[in-house]
Amino acid sequence: MTFKRFAEYLAKIEAESSRLEIIRLLSELFSELEPEELPKAVLLLTGKVAPEFEGLEFGVAEKEAAKALAMALGLPEQEVWQKVRELGDVGRAALELLPEKEGGGLPLLEVYAELRALAEDSGPGSQLRKRERLANLIKRGTPLEAAYILRIVTGRLRLGVGEATILEALAQAVLGDRKLRPLLERAYNLTSDLAYVAELALQGVEALENVQVQVGKPIRMMLAERLPNAEAIVQKLGPHFAEFKYDGERVQVHHDGERFWVFSRRIENITHQYPDLLEALKKELTGSYILEAEAVVFDPDSGEMLPFQYVLNRKVKYFTPELAEKYPVKAFVFELLYKDGEALIDLPYKERRARLEAFIPQAERFEPSTKRWVETTEELERFFDEALEAGTEGLMCKKPDANYEAGKRGFKWVKFKRAAGGRLADTLDVVIVGAWWGRGRRSGTYGSLLVATYNPEEDRFETVSKLGSGFTDEDLQEVLPKRLDPLRREGPSPRVWSFLEPDVWFEPAQVIEVEAQEITLSPNHTCAYGKVKEGRGLALRFPRFLRYRDDKGPEEATTSDEVVELYHLQWK
Repeated sequence: MTFKRFAEYLAKIEAESSRLEIIRLLSELFSELEPEELPKAVLLLTGKVAPEFEGLEFGVAEKEAAKALAMALGLPEQEVWQKVRELGDVGRAALELLPEKEGGGLPLLEVYAELRALAEDSGPGSQLRKRERLANLIKRGTPLEAAYILRIVTGRLRLGVGEATILEALAQAVLGDRKLRPLLERAYNLTSDLAYVAELALQGVEALENVQVQVGKPIRMMLAERLPNAEAIVQKLGPHFAEFKYDGERVQVHHDGERFWVFSRRIENITHQYPDLLEALKKELTGSYILEAEAVVFDPDSGEMLPFQYVLNRKVKYFTPELAEKYPVKAFVFELLYKDGEALIDLPYKERRARLEAFIPQAERFEPSTKRWVETTEELERFFDEALEAGTEGLMCKKPDANYEAGKRGFKWVKFKRAAGGRLADTLDVVIVGAWWGRGRRSGTYGSLLVATYNPEEDRFETVSKLGSGFTDEDLQEVLPKRLDPLRREGPSPRVWSFLEPDVWFEPAQVIEVEAQEITLSPNHTCAYGKVKEGRGLALRFPRFLRYRDDKGPEEATTSDEVVELYHLQWK
């Protein structure tokens, strides 16, 4: 396939708002591709040339892309940059400035190879080399090809296509049945690699069924449901294990016997942020393994655990010994998922835990998470109070016979956090999808936001509230514009379902944590629309911003079904 043909499909998908039609277009596209082209095309649809966990970034800002466009056109850089600012998109500028050209377009595999080489280029002089490589592609391609190449490398590919939609289209095109999507989802949840899943799909159902956990490929992390109090949890789970829920960064550590990888819950490779932890693991543990832990910054003098915000200080591109000394971490290990060639995810929790405790010692920089067997509401409440006194967020309650369901959320794990002052028993993680301009003191910036929950069945974001409280002046004047302006769209993403019409729409990407007083029925919001009452969705009453959740991707936001559960349980 030519990249021109691929770009024509991208343009159709970008203009489409119906998820079913997007799946049809993707299926049609996948059916036209040669087998060797399919994995590459799947990656390009996500705006990448490698899985997220490889950490391969283009490193091309929009202004740099405009310079490449100017180089290809032979025009002054300032003139091209002015056009980009006028149109608000370097891709649109390419469509307007580049002359039409005859021909069938560049080969898709060649474009992929060039973009991969561009992303891999680093070191002295790499910026100029990237600019020249990009300019060469632009000159050789048609305006439409150039537009999408520029959008891909600048991270501005706004297709409104999520991973679940891509997997459903792959099931239709390659396996012949959309209902086989769960088979592809399982393979993706175990490997976090869409291109690899596409390769397996081409080999057939058996290859997908036999996919295995691999050291070095992150397992998508299992998620928990929530219930409002100890009584509800014991009623739902029966006798169970409860573990301290630590207020740190959830990490997944892989070791193949020689090399380490550390992955965040967003499947990012953050190995460089934890050299001290890995050194401690190397001294105490042997063999190959995959474990999950909560990395918590602590006060070395008192041993006191410090809040989540402290671990964010480690999120830098270049980690230094000074940072390690200033923000020392301890890892509380709560899952052992793989050990010396054996995947443990299908074992019951109680067996995984026994294997973990036999393998993980009590060490200075890591230890097994604190756990207890509880049978009654009173026992759970007592342990919960101990957890809070120890400086944790609360408890994670786990069914003893539960397997580890990669990438899934369910009542095999239940969070238990404190309810206070009539408020909901837990905070919610929501996605910003739109905003209204402010007035008065907020004039010239965003006055309130439109936020949404995630519906995984439909792969869409459903609005749940307008949000204007809890932001500082710095948030309003500097932080929010810096975070949200690159996500602005001309209209709503095809993945957003909204009855409201904000002044500005955003690509659903930024997750924030909010608290609220209660959940109410609403005719204006689409969260769980019609599930509690016909013609009504659910909305947050008196929501308040708490913090940015950069450790979470949009698909990890609170689900609409979770909001239904909270609605029914909030006053029990």
